[in-house]
Amino acid sequence: MPTFDRSKLKKEPFEPEYCSAMGSRIRGKQIEVCFVLYPAGTEIKAHTRPNEQIHTIIKGRAKYRVRAEEKTIGPGEAVLIKSDTEYSAKILEDLEVFDFRDVGPAESGKQEGAKGSPFFKWDEMERDLITPKYSPAEGPTIKGERIEVGRFFYPAGGEGKLHSHPNEQIQVPLKGRSEGFIGGEKFSVGPGEVVLIPANTEHTGKSLEDYTTINCKNAVPGWSVHDAKWEK
Repeated sequence: MPTFDRSKLKKEPFEPEYCSAMGSRIRGKQIEVCFVLYPAGTEIKAHTRPNEQIHTIIKGRAKYRVRAEEKTIGPGEAVLIKSDTEYSAKILEDLEVFDFRDVGPAESGKQEGAKGSPFFKWDEMERDLITPKYSPAEGPTIKGERIEVGRFFYPAGGEGKLHSHPNEQIQVPLKGRSEGFIGGEKFSVGPGEVVLIPANTEHTGKSLEDYTTINCKNAVPGWSVHDAKWEK
């Protein structure tokens, strides 16, 4: 099945060597999304990982440190943690995070990632049409070296043309509902659910309502997401 009900995912201790948290995950071949709940008053101990991560804050607040930069962030904000980069956090309120990752250096390519601060506010970022060749989606995108994550809006009735791309894709809806086909299999997805689209698999979708989703793709060097073609 291309869709998953988050309430039915197995919850277990999430990286207990670094934090007191419970989480669940959906893993593809190139990327994964982890749904993590950090209790107030706990911390994420300083550590590094080979994976690149983009944490999107859904609820609560925490003081993150990425290398030497610290910032308190909350809902509507995100943090980019590149591979092999030390980070830590103090959890100020019960914290709900969507943690998107590549699945490891050996399986993912690299692109030129965002420079400057690792902290982002979705509402203050530039919005753009994501792939105008086949989709009405628009919104801001955080680009790392291995993954990119965007908060995308699809208007009610908007329809994506049948297409495929070399990136694997995960969508976690925040609002509204979409339906369509992935590899010929029908799907319908909304808040509380997740859709996983394998690389090089034809798919299409139509927004039944105004639809907002957090979207993750792995980086494929030489492939332009915006132009939907290989760059020369």
